[in-house]
Amino acid sequence: MRSAFIALDWGTSSFRAYLLNKDGTAQETVTAPHGILAVKDGAFDAALESHIGKWDMKLPIMASGMITSRQGWVELPYVACPAGLQSIAAAVHLHTSKHGRKIYFVPGISTRGPDGAPDVIRGEETQVLGATEGGSEHFVTPGTHSKWIAVKDNEITGFSSYMTGEVFALLKTHSILGKLMTGEMATPPAFEQGVRAGLKDPAGFLHNIFSTRTLALFSEMPTDHLSSYLSGQVIGTEIAHAIAKNPAGAQYRILATPALGEHYMAAMKIAGLNVSYGKPDVAVIGLRRIAVAAGLLA
Repeated sequence: MRSAFIALDWGTSSFRAYLLNKDGTAQETVTAPHGILAVKDGAFDAALESHIGKWDMKLPIMASGMITSRQGWVELPYVACPAGLQSIAAAVHLHTSKHGRKIYFVPGISTRGPDGAPDVIRGEETQVLGATEGGSEHFVTPGTHSKWIAVKDNEITGFSSYMTGEVFALLKTHSILGKLMTGEMATPPAFEQGVRAGLKDPAGFLHNIFSTRTLALFSEMPTDHLSSYLSGQVIGTEIAHAIAKNPAGAQYRILATPALGEHYMAAMKIAGLNVSYGKPDVAVIGLRRIAVAAGLLA
């Protein structure tokens, strides 16, 4: 068994690798906007070496995220909820790269909602397993597809995915709602107005977002406020749906840096939720915990 290893968090749009000491602290970190969709013709071996080629080939790699998806390097089946360290560790898959690196791929997890439709996670489960401290916990991971994740006694019991970030980008870039937008100014009052609209009437989302256009047409909102207003609406709608299925009085932890999570922090406070940020680099902690549970590290 080895004590030093490489942690790899490889998602849809970003690549993060950590060279770790025995205690899990990072010696070096590599971050690049080189997610799986940027890798051409499945050349993952070459992409990996372009970032960590100077690191010891003998060190095992623990890898999680969309790298194990259908569009990734090795597709792995999902582990069904409830899922904890032991069940996820048991499904870790060993792959040897063309350069001889031993890569242990971590699977994602799945659940089914009340309507019976499946839902999936790849990567966020590792963050949560690194952040969990026991008992009943609730986590939010903002992003292109944000997740609200429930944990009980160190096991992920269920979660819900929301296409909030992607829908906002599509509406802003490819719909008529973006035609009047000017600038990228952060405007908290407009954002809060949008959040409150989403919280008040989530079922009316498709109707309510049209006000992003009409408020400008009637000169009732400056055009450089429209982006913030629309962002507030989509996030507020997400929160309204999520808290209908989760306890309003729970302590929620956002697993993101303040730079990435600030809009969710502001919106969740507007919704009256108890919310704080989780610890940084919880994905690394989670990968180490999975590696230990799988018997790969001391």
